[in-house]
Amino acid sequence: MPTSPSRLPAAIFRYAWRLAVIVLAIWLIRVTLRSSDADILSDVRQADWHLLGLAALIYGTIQLLAVWRWQLLMDVQGMHLPLLLAFRLTMIGNFFSMFIPGSVSGDVLKIAYAGRCFPGRKTGIALTVLLDRIIGLAAIFFAALLATVSNLDRLRELFTSHPTLGLAIIVVNAGCIACLLAYALYRCQEHLLALPLLQSGSSAIMRRLPHFLSGILSRLRLGLDMYKKRQTVLGAHALISVLIHVCNGACFYTIGKALGEHAMTAREYLLSTQVAVSTGIIPLTPGGIGTRDAVSAAFFQAFAADPAEVAGSIPVVYSFILLLWGVIAAGVFICSPTLRQVSAAEQRSGGDALDN
Repeated sequence: MPTSPSRLPAAIFRYAWRLAVIVLAIWLIRVTLRSSDADILSDVRQADWHLLGLAALIYGTIQLLAVWRWQLLMDVQGMHLPLLLAFRLTMIGNFFSMFIPGSVSGDVLKIAYAGRCFPGRKTGIALTVLLDRIIGLAAIFFAALLATVSNLDRLRELFTSHPTLGLAIIVVNAGCIACLLAYALYRCQEHLLALPLLQSGSSAIMRRLPHFLSGILSRLRLGLDMYKKRQTVLGAHALISVLIHVCNGACFYTIGKALGEHAMTAREYLLSTQVAVSTGIIPLTPGGIGTRDAVSAAFFQAFAADPAEVAGSIPVVYSFILLLWGVIAAGVFICSPTLRQVSAAEQRSGGDALDN
């Protein structure tokens, strides 16, 4: 359908933004390769393709683990998604988030389509997706804390010779502390809200918030309350999320060995990966491509990867694997005609689920 004149500026901005983030990702990849004088084509040609295949399978395992953890949250609310359907929704969500940034969010499409399977439950579905994101975010920081503890003997040297990377480690670990404090407040919310001062303050804040925002917060609280008696589910979700990030480290490690890197230890790969993946929280590029590559390469150089030039090639090959799974996700979308029929109105209703 043609774009109406009134919506033309917004459409131009949307497409310009998409182009800008793609250009930024390409530029960051170029900077990553040049920072270590990497010859990506030569490195890939000489790589151990069996190990590269293993790395691709490890990333596929990450996708399955992401499906499993979402199913756990859905099951608590009595919405049981078959594994194949949950996998399709997760893959297609990844496709939209990666290849069509700024358009229909992959999460919104998941909510809209899952809402077809469970009519009238879109608010509950939206809350599972939101909670999935929140716990997954906390798991990034917790995995980074574990990686930091495992590298305590290297931190002094790293902080001295590379203070910027040291600061990044501090920030990520501070995120873990903040998440732990937030969880402690969540567990103690009933006692805290019973205090007269906090009770009146909370009520005053809710009254002054816009209606849609206060509605979102109220429904989020109600949704979280459903899981109070299912702490084991939240714990299982958190453990799966941490395992996902450990698998990310294993994927980078396997790629490094495939390209002939032989100096870095597994724990150094783990720390580098967790801090780099944390940069993906800031949605500057599709799927974090480029930003994650640049940060990973900086850590690999700091840890004296050998040969030095593969420090830039390793994260770029990881991005290639991520894009490969994005193409697989596109194939899943093409082979899902009923999903392609989700209307724009249904997509909007998925995005508005928390407001209703």
